[in-house]
Amino acid sequence: MKRVSTLTLISQTETLDSIRQPVMTESSRTVYCTQLDVTRSEWIAAQQQSLSPSYRLLVFFGDYNGEKIAIYNGRRFEIYRTFGAEDYIELYLGERIGEINAN
Repeated sequence: MKRVSTLTLISQTETLDSIRQPVMTESSRTVYCTQLDVTRSEWIAAQQQSLSPSYRLLVFFGDYNGEKIAIYNGRRFEIYRTFGAEDYIELYLGERIGEINAN
């Protein structure tokens, strides 16, 4: 099943605060995506890495800049794998098994 939607990509930057301690700052931007089904083989491969795959999204190649975090359908996910295919790139979103989503 294909479904067109929007995805918020989160980039993180580490800076130093006034007492030289590292602080992570996040910036976000929204892009269009197409939701695809997660395949059985992807599900098995992700489980072997202690991941629970949630979504496979297709994004225009120029819209993705290597972000590792995304918000989709109101939930925060890790982008644990990408696969490029011509003008588009597949983003695989999931959660670490055993972690609780704070959002």
